[in-house]
Amino acid sequence: MLSLNYNKVLRPAWVEVDLNAVAHNVRTIKRHLGGVKLLAVVKANGYGLGAVMMAREVVANGADYLGVVMLDEAYELRRAGIAAPIVNTAAIYPDQADYVVDLDIEQMIDRYEIAAALSQAAQRANTAARVHLKVDTGMSRYGVHPSRAVQEIQRLLTLPNIRVMGLFSHFPMSDGVDKSFALLQIERMREIKRDLAAQAIVIPLWHMANSGGVLDLPSAHFDMVRVGLLNYGYWPSFDVQRPFELEPAMSVKAKIVAIRDIQRGDTVGYGRKFMAKQDERIAILPIGYADGYDRALSKIGQVLLHGKRASIIGGLCMDATFIKITDFPEAKIGDPVTLMGFDGEQNISPHDIAALIGSVSYDVIAQFGRRLPRVYMRNGAVVRIDNSLTAQIASA
Repeated sequence: MLSLNYNKVLRPAWVEVDLNAVAHNVRTIKRHLGGVKLLAVVKANGYGLGAVMMAREVVANGADYLGVVMLDEAYELRRAGIAAPIVNTAAIYPDQADYVVDLDIEQMIDRYEIAAALSQAAQRANTAARVHLKVDTGMSRYGVHPSRAVQEIQRLLTLPNIRVMGLFSHFPMSDGVDKSFALLQIERMREIKRDLAAQAIVIPLWHMANSGGVLDLPSAHFDMVRVGLLNYGYWPSFDVQRPFELEPAMSVKAKIVAIRDIQRGDTVGYGRKFMAKQDERIAILPIGYADGYDRALSKIGQVLLHGKRASIIGGLCMDATFIKITDFPEAKIGDPVTLMGFDGEQNISPHDIAALIGSVSYDVIAQFGRRLPRVYMRNGAVVRIDNSLTAQIASA
């Protein structure tokens, strides 16, 4: 097998994760919730920060459950030795029921045939399959209609080897100013709860609130909330209340790999989208849209160099970004550049990037892909580096 010098193959572009920030955020959210359980969402590779490391960190700091949206994500966590309760909140097919049981996870259901398949799989394994019934109170993605929820619960309770652990729903808009539809959804859930109580049916976990609901809709906290973005230090929108302090956990950085002095009339990048009106100095960063750095940032985005802002010019490439450094005469090859995060007093947040490209912060942080190593920091020191391409892990 090829032997690699880790430092020599490590790409000079990376995602940096502050584990102290994640720990602070989770502990702060737990205090805010009081006795309500916290399901920490680690889907989409932990929102880009690394699913396994985020799962370990949130559980170590008080998360009661982990949330994923596919069996592959649950498998990754179990393979890494993570034993915490996991809920898969997205759909599966009947022939995947055995995997749910094997992985020892709790599964969202909104079709009886899935529950029946899980019941059969659990009987074969001489265990119980744990399920959460999803109710569609207004998202129109997964879930049974509220009018059928009580009937579906009754049917589920007749299945052998099935434990109904939870009943839940989801907000399509909990972080906006207008909360009227969210309040209607809450009332729909409460009506189901009242109808089940009248029949002496007790469901252990009711959950509905996402990050926006945690902040603005305390009546939706029920027994558990599902939090993603807040764990990683970002507010879901500019409209939510901010009852506590968050610490952003994610930065994206690269080092300058080339510098060019260009003359008036020279062009830069594919499509010749930048033409110098005077002599300029440009730097090339080894990161592009194949890494999740959105191509729409061409000509409008900024980065941080030596604590100041530098402009992106030309067309952003698959593997490279051009920045203008004419006003940075001291810049040299190897200098670090921050594409997202803090450099001194300056900060480029995922909200800033989202505003430029017409997207949302969730999209921005989740886009940074597996080609970028994840560098984990604690107390200002590197404690671990994960490189998916070389399947190498370096720990301090």
